[in-house]
Amino acid sequence: MKQARPFGDGALIECFKETMMFIQVAENRSFTVAAQRMNVTPAGVSKGVTRLERALGVKLLNRSTRSVSLTDDGERLLARWRDILLAVQAAEGELSGGQEDLKGKLKIHAPVGLGRRVVMPLLMTMAKKYPDLVVNADFSDRVPNLVEEGLDVLVKIGGVADSRMVAGKLAHLRYVTCATPAYLERWGVPRSPLEIERHNCIAYVQWQTGNIHQWIYEKGDEQYVLTPAGNVGVNHPEAILDAVLSGAGIARMASFIAAPAVIDGRLRMVLDDWMPKGPEIQLVYQPSKFQSPRLRTFIEHMLEAIPSYPPWEKAMGLPPAG
Repeated sequence: MKQARPFGDGALIECFKETMMFIQVAENRSFTVAAQRMNVTPAGVSKGVTRLERALGVKLLNRSTRSVSLTDDGERLLARWRDILLAVQAAEGELSGGQEDLKGKLKIHAPVGLGRRVVMPLLMTMAKKYPDLVVNADFSDRVPNLVEEGLDVLVKIGGVADSRMVAGKLAHLRYVTCATPAYLERWGVPRSPLEIERHNCIAYVQWQTGNIHQWIYEKGDEQYVLTPAGNVGVNHPEAILDAVLSGAGIARMASFIAAPAVIDGRLRMVLDDWMPKGPEIQLVYQPSKFQSPRLRTFIEHMLEAIPSYPPWEKAMGLPPAG
């Protein structure tokens, strides 16, 4: 059997076609999709990747009847190859005078409420400005695997567990407690977190687990963590807003969800002086020496849309966080 050649010994150049097959499989997590894009058979792609693995002397893909995933060496090769492609794109941009049109696919993930209220308008602006840009957005409250799902960037609320990723902070997200003026007139305005227990609370419920999101209040050294109780629980932030606007009760929701109704007077904020700083809104993506023009432009737009003092919080009359 022919001895495997180490990385850096010309194997990738000699196996250029096979390398392209691997990149397509790695990007799409599918031999079938890779075959369609390269106009060959899935068996041909599989044999090509096997030839590349033999030439390099490493295993690049974990194959099963249901899924395809990258080994550590496969992730390394994909990351290096992305750097090469991005360097080529940067060179093309320089040679064309820096006037580069965004092309290709941008895949992002964001939580449901933030995605629909803040990210989606930004994406529509980009789509209109760059007609050759293909935007795929997943808005859900699950926690995706950025690498395995081939995502370019995550818009995440809260901490980032994977230290290998780049996490860029945009702002702190604050949660406001709101009810309609009519509801508060009938049932009273809570002056402390403990008085919340007298109210019908609209809770955010994780449907798969049944877990109820807790309400956190802070003032100085005092902190209260409450499990809201009431006769309505729902797993969608805008449905919670609808319930509160109907006068069904009181709720704690993200500031960007409540903002329009607070600004026009349909909702009234309570317990403002007990509002904690809140978790961070972050952009999470893989480290690279080069950023694709698509990702770089998206990050620039997000920095404008969500500065450290978000415009919707300013319009609500909230002071800067922290």
